[in-house]
Amino acid sequence: MGDIDLGRRRILVVEDEYILAADIVDQIEDHNGMALGPVETLEQGLIALEEQKPDACIVNINLGREKVYELADRLLERDIPFVFASSEARANIPDRFNGVPLHAKPLDMIKAAAALMRTGVTQAGE
Repeated sequence: MGDIDLGRRRILVVEDEYILAADIVDQIEDHNGMALGPVETLEQGLIALEEQKPDACIVNINLGREKVYELADRLLERDIPFVFASSEARANIPDRFNGVPLHAKPLDMIKAAAALMRTGVTQAGE
C-alpha cells in the first residue's frame, strides 16, 4: 500500500473511460481514501458535487463531447482541491484554471490526490 494515506477523505472521480476510472477508484481505496463515483458526464459530476460533498476531485477535462469547466468553476468557488487528469494541452485550458495541476493520463493518481490533501485545504462542508 505504500506510505500514502488519504485519511478516508472523499475523492470524486470524474472520468468517462471505464478502465481508467476503475483503476483510479481502486488506487484511492487501496490508500485509505473513499472514492466517490466514478461519474461519466458533466451533469453527473455537478449532481455528485451537490449530493456527495467531496473533499477533493480528480477530473478529466473531456467527457465525450463535453468539457468539465462548469464543474471546475464550482470546485474553485467552493475551495475544493482538484486536479485535471487529461491529455489536453495547458494552452487550450482557460486561464482561470492556471493554478489547477494538470496531469497527463495515465498517471499515478494517488500521488496527485495525496498532494492535494497536503495543501491543508479544509474538507468540504466545513
